[in-house]
Amino acid sequence: MKKLVITILAGLMLAPMADARRKKPKAGAVKDGVYTDASYGFALSIHENWKARVNKKDDNVRLTITKKNYGIPSDFVNAPDYTKIPRIVVYVDTTSLGAHAFLDSLTSESFKSNQKKEIVKEFEILQPSDIYDGEVVPKGRSRLEIAGESGVMWKGQVKYRQIVSTSASSVGGKLVRSSYGGAIGAVKHGDHIYLFHVMCEWPYVATVLAEVEMTVRSLNWGETSGDG
Repeated sequence: MKKLVITILAGLMLAPMADARRKKPKAGAVKDGVYTDASYGFALSIHENWKARVNKKDDNVRLTITKKNYGIPSDFVNAPDYTKIPRIVVYVDTTSLGAHAFLDSLTSESFKSNQKKEIVKEFEILQPSDIYDGEVVPKGRSRLEIAGESGVMWKGQVKYRQIVSTSASSVGGKLVRSSYGGAIGAVKHGDHIYLFHVMCEWPYVATVLAEVEMTVRSLNWGETSGDG
């Protein structure tokens, strides 16, 4: 009897560990350079210069796409880890707002909500930072027509300054002043808002955003819009 009790208790303790090791369902899959979302049904093409990481099924961040070959500013040649690596975050959530109004809510200093708080955690251009040298400066908006839906792309620039150590043995470092460029794309389909965020070093913003827009404009809705 005692052995049976011990066996049962051991099984109860091991069960949570087995659940933790079990692979979580993914948000979707990438095949032949195309990501297809398992819940929402949308698909988009991954640019050949970028690599994709698919998130968990219950995550609002469906996909993270990182640039493979990116420019390194001359100030960071001896310390490349300081470079902001271009990364596209693909975020999907439910809203009653249209794409333009939703983007306004994200860039507004006065608007607050739990949903916005969660999005800001993922969108670096909206996050405060100790190295920022001033506020984010809007650099305009452009209209996006994506698979029959009207969307919008917002662009911004923020200056930064940081001390760069060029080696592990160096004392202090050099002060680098430059800027980041960022963009947020928004399009609504059904009850869902589809958001795209990217941020990179300012000298390379034109090239990065051209590739980002290719990815955004490749979006199509597939068979169904899903329910998340």
